[in-house]
Amino acid sequence: MSDVTVRAISPAQHDAVMHFFDLVAYADNPNWSKCYCCERVVPDYDDRTKAQNRATRSGLIRSAKANGLVAYRLGRVVGWCHAAPKSELLNVPGERSGDVGAVVCFVVAPDQRRLGIATTLLDAALDHLRQRGLRAVEAYPWLGEVESARWVWTQYVGPLSMYAKAGFAVAETHGDFCIVRREL
Repeated sequence: MSDVTVRAISPAQHDAVMHFFDLVAYADNPNWSKCYCCERVVPDYDDRTKAQNRATRSGLIRSAKANGLVAYRLGRVVGWCHAAPKSELLNVPGERSGDVGAVVCFVVAPDQRRLGIATTLLDAALDHLRQRGLRAVEAYPWLGEVESARWVWTQYVGPLSMYAKAGFAVAETHGDFCIVRREL
């Protein structure tokens, strides 16, 4: 997508990214609004409040300790991808190795979905993780057909078809999700 720019998260993007999480990212799904992409960075996610997760994400961005990529179109944030070394994440399945990365989340603005934003973010994440010296990357998509009532709960990890097109292969299956892996 030539009109989309992807950048690694930095403190300079704090206000734009927080605006995205506060008002855009979950506009059509308020059940996710407490997340702020904290599920994989705090050990007690289920017990935390929206305000706690917002403060954590804000602190991570301001301190330059946040992992992630931000997609911009026409000067506004339209997407987020959480991509990081597995050693810096919690609650991810599979082998934990210092040279393996993980793509654990995509959030795309409701009016920008199905336009290739997540694919653009995934491509940028692969380059970003490669530049960080990682040798492989994993992701954790759902398997099989997802009923419409659960679709929104499963797509934040990205669809299996997107990973297959990007050269990932299923490495393990676990009930209703799988671990896909690709060398970098």
